[in-house]
Amino acid sequence: MWRSAADQRAYEEARRNVRALRGFYIHLTLYVVVNTILVLWNVFGASHRPWSGAPLLGWGLGLTAHGVLVWSRVGLLGRRWEERKIAEYMAREQVRTISTEKQLVEAQMRLLQAQIEPHFLFNTLANVVSLIEPAPRKATLMLEHFIAYLRASLAASRATQGTVAQEATLLRDYLALIKIRMGERLQYRIDVDPALNEVPLAPMLLQPVVENAIRHGLEPKIEGGHLTVRLTRRGGRMLASIEDDGMGFRPSASAGVGLSNLRDRLAVLYDGEAQVRIEERSPGTAVHIDIPLSAPFRNGETP
Repeated sequence: MWRSAADQRAYEEARRNVRALRGFYIHLTLYVVVNTILVLWNVFGASHRPWSGAPLLGWGLGLTAHGVLVWSRVGLLGRRWEERKIAEYMAREQVRTISTEKQLVEAQMRLLQAQIEPHFLFNTLANVVSLIEPAPRKATLMLEHFIAYLRASLAASRATQGTVAQEATLLRDYLALIKIRMGERLQYRIDVDPALNEVPLAPMLLQPVVENAIRHGLEPKIEGGHLTVRLTRRGGRMLASIEDDGMGFRPSASAGVGLSNLRDRLAVLYDGEAQVRIEERSPGTAVHIDIPLSAPFRNGETP
């Protein structure tokens, strides 16, 4: 009795393969025996018979076709070869799936950016309008930073790969805008190891984390606070830290979704080798993003 229909089908398929092999070996044996007799007869016979070589060629072609049919069914290189090829094809499919997931995540991020930009756009323009009469120089400065930020974010939203230097420039323009709005309530610093400037980095990877720190940590705090963005190298990895001394980490719908999106994006972009760690402080919060460096930068070289 078979445990399942699949087991029975496997057994029947194996029997068919064995019978096919047996039939081929019988055919091969007959070919060798008969043609050996014909060749010997032709060589040692009283008269030369050219036609005796015809079965050797014609039958040989038939035997070859028979062998191709049998071995293509059974597997010329055996079960281990078959299993290795299956594993190879599965690995290719997995790589294709990961590539598709990466494209999907990037598309989702672009959609998210497109949804965020109008909200940020209207708020910033409203702030500029409110400053035109009482503080025209401040309104002009805000517009300059706003234009620079839009230019950088538009380029980032269209790109699949950026650099640390580009991300740092985008963050400086973004924080300069927020600084005008919050005034002395916001103090910030961006420290980037110069050796990391040309390191590849997914566009707008850190900006949502900085935005979360402002929105949930520093802006609700009456006296504001300090924000530090630091990118350093640790061996073959890069550590990006976003630290604030605001209200601390308070799980909310928007903050939770933002961090979940960040983890998902990192998992796909860096094949599970990147890590995110949230450190609660008194006061404030630190978010640490640990990213593997690509091979040339890991070895201390530049492409």
